[in-house]
Amino acid sequence: MQTVTTLFSDQFDMHWRENDWFASLEQALDGVSASEASWTGSGKSNSIWQIVNHLIYWNDDVIHRIKGTQNPHKIKDNEETFADPGDPEDEYGWAQTLQRLDEVMNQFKTVIAELDDEKLKAPYAENRPSIERLISSIMMHDSYHIGQIVLLRKLQSSWGGVDWS
Repeated sequence: MQTVTTLFSDQFDMHWRENDWFASLEQALDGVSASEASWTGSGKSNSIWQIVNHLIYWNDDVIHRIKGTQNPHKIKDNEETFADPGDPEDEYGWAQTLQRLDEVMNQFKTVIAELDDEKLKAPYAENRPSIERLISSIMMHDSYHIGQIVLLRKLQSSWGGVDWS
């Protein structure tokens, strides 16, 4: 019998590393340069870099909520999580951002693996939803932003499609 924890772990893999029903986050970011990551098209949308900053912030925040710790990064509003669009010449900075994303996602995978079904049913804080709902919500949130990244890559003609192999 598959536990809820195992199901979440499998779903996490699907949206982070495995191309299943849609491109994974890893696939969506594969081969993106700093120039492509900082591109905003009309200047009205967020760049890929900004979306990645946003994903780093919120996935890290969910980790803190599950662990019952304070997120040391305080924000005034959601817009702050996107930060600036990035420097098209800063390949090192973009690589550091991707490294930070990988660290957060690896940590999140570990946090999920440490949960059991009973812990998943518990609220993550007093008068708050369950950890199960929190994890489900962040994965849907991430999937939404994966679609934005793919769309931005299509608009800039840098999307090569999903590798289904």
